[in-house]
Amino acid sequence: MPNSDKCVITFPVGGIYGVARLATKLNALLNRRQIGAWHVGHWIDFRHTAIRIKFLTRTDGDVAKRSCVGVY
Repeated sequence: MPNSDKCVITFPVGGIYGVARLATKLNALLNRRQIGAWHVGHWIDFRHTAIRIKFLTRTDGDVAKRSCVGVY
C-alpha cells in the first residue's frame, strides 16, 4: 500500500542555481535530521521558475517549506 502521507511541494526557484541553493538547504535539514529523505521532481515550466520536491511525510514538507523561505 502506498504511503498516503507523502507530500509534494512546489518551490519557486531562480533556475538551476536556485535549485542548487535549495538542495543545499534541504541537505542541511536532512543532515540535522530535521527532515527525512527528499527527492527532486519535475520543473513546472520550461523557464525553470519552480520545481516540485517530494518528501516522505507532510511534516517534512512543512518543515522544509518554513526553513527554505527566501533561499532560492
